Amino acid sequence: MGFLKDMSKWLSGGQKSDSVRSATVKLKVFNKRLARQTRKMEMTAKQARDKAVRLRKAGDMEGSEFHARNYLQVKKQARAIDHFRTNLEGMVFKLEQANAVKDISVIMQGIANSLGALKNQLSVPQLTDLMTTIGIDMEDFSVVEEMEILGEIDAEIQVEVGGALPSVDPDGKIKELEEELNKLKSRD
Repeated sequence: MGFLKDMSKWLSGGQKSDSVRSATVKLKVFNKRLARQTRKMEMTAKQARDKAVRLRKAGDMEGSEFHARNYLQVKKQARAIDHFRTNLEGMVFKLEQANAVKDISVIMQGIANSLGALKNQLSVPQLTDLMTTIGIDMEDFSVVEEMEILGEIDAEIQVEVGGALPSVDPDGKIKELEEELNKLKSRD
């Protein structure tokens, strides 16, 4: 019960020392415990239903009704816990997204500081050329990466099918991009 008490304390804002990450981890652990509890309840419900069927076949209507009510009650509780788990998963997802946005804002702040330092060291035309070169390099990298992935997919298909597929780079685009990258690198 200590975990539930800590959880309720955190949710009410009483525990400020925990970071968002540790809270997310705690929520995930709690969610897994609830999932195990739901599975146990579903097994209990199944046993109650089986017992109700067995008693009904044996002619014990009162015992059968008792176990049928027990089955329905436990099944309803399991559904309620599962519904709570789903809501909890949504909350964990939102916390993770908020944390990711926070991490990205820290990274972007670092980039902004770096660009500010570059601005003080380089002229605007030099900075523009540098940014253009970085943009071109990123585009070229993306194209090369895409071609490599397509090559991997074709290789997997070829292994599965056993036949040859057309080449990924029939026009020599990868070689052309590599030569362009080498030219750009040699200019520096």
